[in-house]
Parts: sequence; structure tokens; C-alpha cells
Amino acid sequence: MHRTLSAAGAFWLAAFTYFIWGFTFLASRIAQDYGTPFVLLFWRFALAFALLNLLRLTGRFPVRLCGRRLWPVLLAGLFEPVLYFPCEQYGLKLTSTSFSGVMVALIPLCSLVYGAVFLHEKATRRQVVFSVLSVAGVIVLAVYATGIGAGSFPGFLVLLGTVFAGAGYMVACRACSGSFTAFERTYITCGMGAAAFGVLSVLEHRHDLRAVVLPMTHAPFALAIVFLSVVASVLSYLALNRALEVLPVARTAALINFSTVVSVLAGVLLLREPFGWVSAVASAVILVGIWGVQRFAAPTVPDTAESAEPLSPS
Repeated sequence: MHRTLSAAGAFWLAAFTYFIWGFTFLASRIAQDYGTPFVLLFWRFALAFALLNLLRLTGRFPVRLCGRRLWPVLLAGLFEPVLYFPCEQYGLKLTSTSFSGVMVALIPLCSLVYGAVFLHEKATRRQVVFSVLSVAGVIVLAVYATGIGAGSFPGFLVLLGTVFAGAGYMVACRACSGSFTAFERTYITCGMGAAAFGVLSVLEHRHDLRAVVLPMTHAPFALAIVFLSVVASVLSYLALNRALEVLPVARTAALINFSTVVSVLAGVLLLREPFGWVSAVASAVILVGIWGVQRFAAPTVPDTAESAEPLSPS
């Protein structure tokens, strides 16, 4: 696949994605007042998939699936959203918000390892150091905000699934970026999310299916779903999948912790949550860590036809 996107452009696309995802906790918090997590996720990805189909009908966004090896992109969709979001939601129920945030912050480190093992993307020692620095900033921010909180061993295991699924999605999407366009990957993964969460929400409310439909009659829920679908799913996943065509996994995943900073600032500005000097320093440490991972990346190797083969051993 011929790529005209520069590394700088890919960086800003990924940064846009995680900037938007920093606001998703607000929208999810609003939506969960009217529906369960599975209902929320169903409507989020169902509306996103519907919008992607409308874009497909324009003829400018073709999706060619017949006769192609679909398993790499199906694997990406299995990792995220199918596994990632339920693990995140139930991990949050079984532990604390702070502990969940700390666990999710481990995704960049896990992605760095996955990228080295499965894609043979070299990570420099400085990248590892700055990635650890970014995680440390998230831990300080979480502990200072509310303490690490109580949890359970099952909750820890579920959140570990979130880490593995998030990192797995990065690697799988990067691996098949030479075989499928960003739109095709977004289309397939959102379709998988709509189908999976549709089944799960129906099973959850099989004795009263009105609980799946009625939340959309409430304006706050509907508005939150529009944001989560159009902006946080369609636009953001398209941007992230496009960025993964150019940037190595380590550089893209490092920006995950940027969403933590955005979430904190959104809480301060919109919800009047406290923000002291420790929070300011921790946020600065996170940003420095992200900068270091980008600055000290190993030289990129030009893409070849071989690199388009997903997850194949060398």
C-alpha cells in the first residue's frame, strides 16, 4: 500500500484519537445513568457501524472482503472492542477507578513488548525508560487523586485482560495495515462490536428487552451515544488505524497516557475537580514520557511487501 502520510501527520492523528478518548469517561458516565455498559456499548458501535455503512454507500470508501484473508483484522476486532471494553467495564466494577487507570496505563509497556516480539520493531533503551516514566506519572496521578483504592484478585485478572487486549489490538492492526485500509479495519471492528454487544445486551435483558431500547428515548443518553459513536469511534478509530500504518506500535501506544492527562483536565474544567501541584507535576511527567518515546525511537525501516504479512514469524 502506498503511504503518503508523514510520521508527523501520523503522530497528530494518534494524538487526536487519545485527546478525544480523554473525554469518553464523561460521556460514558452520563450514558450509564440510563443503561447498562453492554447497552451503552451496543448503541455506540451500532450507530458507528450504521454511519460507516452510509459512508460506504457514497462509493468513496470501498470495503473489499471477498477472497481475502480476514483473520488478522478479525483478530484485531476480537481484541478491541469485543474483549477490551467488557474487561474494562467489569474490571472497573471489581476494583477502583484509580486502580483501573493504573492498569490501563500499562498498555504502552505491553504494546512495546508485543511490537518487539511479533512485529520485530526495535525499541531503544531510552524509549523503555521514558515509557516507564509515563506510567509512573499515571500512578502518581491516580494515587494522589483518590488513593489506589480497594480491589480484588478477579478484578486484577480482568483488568489484565484489558491490558493484553489493548496491546493486542495495536499489534494486530499494525500487522494488517498493509493488507486492509484504515476504513476497512474500522468497518470490520466496529461491525464486530455492534454484533457482539448486541447479543450480550439482549442476553443481559432477555426478560425485558425494553431495557435495551428505552435508553435511546432519553436525550442525555442519545447525545452521549452520538459523541461516543461519531467522534470517539468512527473518527477516532479511523485516525488511529491510519496512524498505525506509519508509526511503530511503541510510538502510537505511548500516547495512550495522554488521554489520562486530558481526562484529569476535563474533570478540573468541567466537573470542578481538585487539581494541586502534585497533579500538575505528574501530568508533566506523563507528557515528558510521551515525548521521550517519540524522540528516542529507533530509526524506521521502509515498509516492504513482507511487512504486510500479519504476525508471521521471521
